[in-house]
Amino acid sequence: MSDILVVDDEQAIRHLLSEVLAKDGHRVENAPDGDAAIEVLQASDFDLVVSDLHMKDTDGISVLRATKSKNLYTEVLILTGKGTVATAVEAMRLGAYEYLTKPIDLQEFRLKVRQALERRAMRLQIEAQRRELQIHQDMIARDLKLAGQVQLSLVPPPFQHERVEVAVRYKPMIGVGGDFSDLYFDGERQLYLTVVDVTGHGITAALLVNRMANEIRRLLREGLEPRILLHQFNNFICDSFAGTGMFLTMFICKLDLKNFTLTYAGSAHPAAVIWRERQAQFEKLDSQNPIVGFDQAEEERFTQNVTQLAPSDKLLMYTDGIIEAENAAGKALGLRGMLGLVHNEAALSSEQAADRIMTGLSQWTNRPLRDDVYLLVAGMK
Repeated sequence: MSDILVVDDEQAIRHLLSEVLAKDGHRVENAPDGDAAIEVLQASDFDLVVSDLHMKDTDGISVLRATKSKNLYTEVLILTGKGTVATAVEAMRLGAYEYLTKPIDLQEFRLKVRQALERRAMRLQIEAQRRELQIHQDMIARDLKLAGQVQLSLVPPPFQHERVEVAVRYKPMIGVGGDFSDLYFDGERQLYLTVVDVTGHGITAALLVNRMANEIRRLLREGLEPRILLHQFNNFICDSFAGTGMFLTMFICKLDLKNFTLTYAGSAHPAAVIWRERQAQFEKLDSQNPIVGFDQAEEERFTQNVTQLAPSDKLLMYTDGIIEAENAAGKALGLRGMLGLVHNEAALSSEQAADRIMTGLSQWTNRPLRDDVYLLVAGMK
């Protein structure tokens, strides 16, 4: 049952159509002219308005506009004489559902009424679904914003020490991502620097990062050797996230601030790089171990290496979002391109070097990121 308003200045037609609609089970009101119809519309809501097009003073176009102004989802059926079909078509452009020419074919009239009401029901259903979808989208947007704030809280602040300074930069692809870093100083002489890249992007990767961050920080604070930490963390991932298909790469450095000895271990992660000031050249520190989370492994399978740093040397650790960033021609920045951004700039501080790389990355891509970006620059003093 629907609420229908019939508007026509011919009493016989008005009563006939009202009786037909009432017999079909609809609640019907009628109005003798456009002015009366607009008054009724202001006081009541209708599912359908059936209106004559040409009436004295206030015509069917005015009734149409008043109807749509009150409720966009109220359908309007226009009645017109054969000589005014063009005007009726114009009424449809303004939002009328359909027009019928007089004299009215009652069978066609009932069909058009039914179709108009079905159209209204469909439009209301689509609108309800749109609103529900918008609610979910707004909720997801709020969750993403909160998740982004949580992830930003995990980004280590700049680290300053009489023997080293560390700068960190993080830029997720879509607000949250799968890159993570941690700095831990034991308060005496050992500084741990860790960079992690979880496969995937978005909320799933971010959730994993937040869980993994707690475990990494727990292991770091035990003062383990990098290879032992990798072994234990790999087993933790295999036990906790079996069957998820989520893996990660990782690079860990332990820097002795007394003698600048650097112990490092990487698991399928892009090579860390040292700028050796005395030799005026870069040196790669390649990962030695398999990707984390693929399978359980004995401790002996994980290896580490040791190298010596010197004052004014710089250590760069990063995720592949930097070196795989492409320009408009589809060419990746690459390791050489990244290092070229700070080559022959030995006087730069860690903060300046990090800014130089991030600025150069933005200029190289000049487009939205296709991967998360994490950068850590440690400068020896």
